Amino acid sequence: MSVIKLVTTLPISMKEFEVGEWAHALLSEKIVACIQIEKIRSMFSWEDKINSEEEWRITLTTKLSVIHQIIQAIHATHPYDVPQIVWHAVNSDQNYNNWINEVITNE
Repeated sequence: MSVIKLVTTLPISMKEFEVGEWAHALLSEKIVACIQIEKIRSMFSWEDKINSEEEWRITLTTKLSVIHQIIQAIHATHPYDVPQIVWHAVNSDQNYNNWINEVITNE
């Protein structure tokens, strides 16, 4: 099993409870084991302008076998035209791997 950390962002205009509901929906689908939510400042180029905005960074812990389901779910519910969706494999303890396998059942 490959443990994956997938990162996306949501607009700071979303209230904290809305971000929580968005994350809860992914957890309820049993395609994500854990989600961290934090406020960040992002700088990016969009439509020929340099922007600097606060955002919510959402870090999802999941398995490679469900990555396409997560990407579909993000695209279906994300407010941005082009959401950040990046991921990488991580090393983790066997007990943590076992827990992720128990939690993610929608494969």
